[in-house]
This record gives sequence, C-alpha cells and structure tokens, in this order.
Amino acid sequence: MSEESKIGTTKRAFCAACKGERNCEIKGHHRETYSDEHFDWWKDWYLLVCRGCDHVFALSEASDSESTYPVGQDRNGEFEYHQDVQTSSWPAKFKRARPEWLDRLVGLVEHDRSDDLESCLFQVYEALDHDLNILAAIGIRTTFDVASEILGVDPDQPFEQKLTSMESDGQITPSQRDDFEVLINAGNASAHRGWNPSFQDLDPLVDSLEHFISDKFVTPHLRKKTADGVAKLRSKVPQRVKKGRAKKKLQSPAT
Repeated sequence: MSEESKIGTTKRAFCAACKGERNCEIKGHHRETYSDEHFDWWKDWYLLVCRGCDHVFALSEASDSESTYPVGQDRNGEFEYHQDVQTSSWPAKFKRARPEWLDRLVGLVEHDRSDDLESCLFQVYEALDHDLNILAAIGIRTTFDVASEILGVDPDQPFEQKLTSMESDGQITPSQRDDFEVLINAGNASAHRGWNPSFQDLDPLVDSLEHFISDKFVTPHLRKKTADGVAKLRSKVPQRVKKGRAKKKLQSPAT
C-alpha cells in the first residue's frame, strides 16, 4: 500500500490514554526501507489519532526478511510463516497502570514539597515505560526520600536512620521497613554501582511505594473529606420530634 493511501484510513493500535486497543485514524505515514540480495528491512512510522478519546501519538513498526517463524501448514502442506514485527510508540505504552490518585496528589498533600513528590512519582512511571530501569530504581528511592521528608523525617539523616525513626514513630511497620530497605538498597545499587534491574525486579518495589503513599497521604485526605461531608449533612437531617403522652383527664361518674 502506498504512503498516500494509508492516510485517512484506520489502524488498530494501543492507546495509552484509553489503556487498550483502539481504532485510530492515520494522520501521517512514512516508510524506511533497506534491501540487498540477501536481506530486506523496513520500518513504518505512523502519526495516529485515537477515535475513542482523540489522543495523538506516534507508532513505529519494524521487521525484516529474517524475522519470521513457522506457525503451521496449509492444505497443500506448505509451511505458513508469521512475520515478527517490533512495535514501539511515543508516548510509550504503559508498562504499569497509574494509580487513579496520581494526577491529583499535589492537592492531597499539604506541604511545600508536594509538587516534588508528584513529579518524582510521574518520572518513575515514565522511566519504566521507556525501559530506563536504572533511572526508575533511583527515582523510586528518591520518591520515598521526599515522602519521608513530608512526614517530618530529617532529610539530612542517612536512609538507615530515617527508617529507624519512622519505625519508632509508628509511621511504618517492621515488615514495611524490610521492604523499604530493599527499595533503598536497589536505588543505591543503581546510582552508585550501575545495577540495571529488570521491570520484574522493580514492579514489587513500586507496589510498596504506592501502598505507602496511599496510606500516608491519600486515605487520610479521603477520610477527612468523608467526615466533613457527614458533619455538614448532620445539620440538614430533620430530627425526630419526641411527643409526650397526652394525659387523659379523669372525669367523675355522673350522679
């Protein structure tokens, strides 16, 4: 299919905003190719607009004449082959779903470093999406560091002392301390020793970080909001009027 004929047609692609496969309109297309007597290579670039939410993103699909594998045989006994296509997109496909409270975290945290907390956490997810796992590991550690400062922990303390202080104050449990020691050591190993973890290595650390931030900042805010709403409603609810028993006047029998 020629470049001109693709524009205006639809293509099935993953929309990061909708978080699923959607029909997208092709607004632009460009193909790169290379060929010699032994090898062919091609890469298609697309500019797409999701028909579900109007999200605009770029998508590339690349393959070559060597990237095929047999999937079976047809009726004539001939092998059928599947073309292995490498797909990437920008913004990148989410490796991990964002918590629903992420884009309003600044409003939930009343502190002058609330912007830093939200920014650090956003950058952790973006690093994971783009396979920048060393940066993600450092970002996880940094996010915890900012969160602990918001909770009143001295930012100049070493990490081990911070954990001791938080456990002593009841801000974290002993089991959480064990998790956060791993989280901090992972970030230190990436920052100082160049350790390159996999996504599977980092996924449970992000779980721990999300639960911690939700417990310390999101849930208390929601509880307060609920309590304030109930208090306002209390004055509006009509109260039951207690009626006393009417006393019957005793009459003397007629004479």
